[in-house]
Amino acid sequence: MTRLLRANFARLWKTTSFWVCTAISAVLSAASVVSGYMIRPISVEYMGTSMISNASNALLFIAIFAALYLGTDHSNGTIRNKLIIGRTRIEIYFANLITIIAFGIMQLGAAYAAVHVAGAFLGGNLGMPAGEFAMKTLVCVCALAAMCALFTVIGMLCSSKSLIVTITLISVFALMLTGALITQRLAEPELVTGASIDENGNLHIGGQVPNPLYVSGVQRDILTAVNDVLPMGQLIQATAGSGSLHAEELMPLYSLGVLAVSTAVGVVVFRKKDMK
Repeated sequence: MTRLLRANFARLWKTTSFWVCTAISAVLSAASVVSGYMIRPISVEYMGTSMISNASNALLFIAIFAALYLGTDHSNGTIRNKLIIGRTRIEIYFANLITIIAFGIMQLGAAYAAVHVAGAFLGGNLGMPAGEFAMKTLVCVCALAAMCALFTVIGMLCSSKSLIVTITLISVFALMLTGALITQRLAEPELVTGASIDENGNLHIGGQVPNPLYVSGVQRDILTAVNDVLPMGQLIQATAGSGSLHAEELMPLYSLGVLAVSTAVGVVVFRKKDMK
C-alpha cells in the first residue's frame, strides 16, 4: 500500500482542484477575520473561535475535492488499472481513504494558518485557554476524518463522477441542516417570558411560562446523543463558543467509531463491486 500512497500523494500535488480548494479556503478564512474586524474590532481578541469556526467552512471544500478526486479515478479507469497490476481492493480503498483524510487535515491547517496570519497582523489573541483550543481542534480533526470516511464510501461505491459529486454535496448539506436543527432545538430554554393581550388590545409581559418548544425527557437524551455522535453536530457545537461541547472527551471516540463503521461497510461492499 506504500506505493499506492506515494502515487496518490504525487498525484495530489499535481491536481488543480487541490490547490484551488486550498487557496480559496485560506483566502476566505483570512477574509472572514478581516471583515469581522471591520464590523467589530474586538473580534480579533477571539482568534481561537475564528479558527475553530473555519472547520465547518473547510468541510465543503473537502467534499468537493473528494468527489472530484475519487470520481476521476472511476472515469479514467485508474482503479481498474490498479487491480490489473495486482493491487488488492482493500489496499486501494485504504490508500484513497488516507489520502482524503490527509487532504482534509491540510485544509484545516490552511484555514488555521490563514486566520492566524490575518489575526496576528491585526494584533489579535487566541481568546481561549490553550487546553480548550487543543480539545476543540482534536474534536474538529476527528469529525473531519469521519466525514472524509463517508465521502470515501460514496466515491468508491459510485462509478459516475457526476453522481459522486451530487450525492456528496447533498450529504454534506443534509448533515449540516440536521446538525443545525438539532442544536437549535436543544438550545431552546425550558421557560420563556409570558405575554398576553387583554380585551382592550394591550400587551402585558411578565412571569415565566413553560416553553412549548423545549425538548425534555427521553427525547432530549436521544437528540443529545445523536448530536454528539454526528460529525456535523460536533463541528457546530465546537463553533458555538466557550463550554459549548457537551461530551468533549467522548466526541473523538464517536468520530472514530463513525469512521470505523463507514469504512467497514465501504470495504465490504467495494470488494463485491463489479469494476467494469
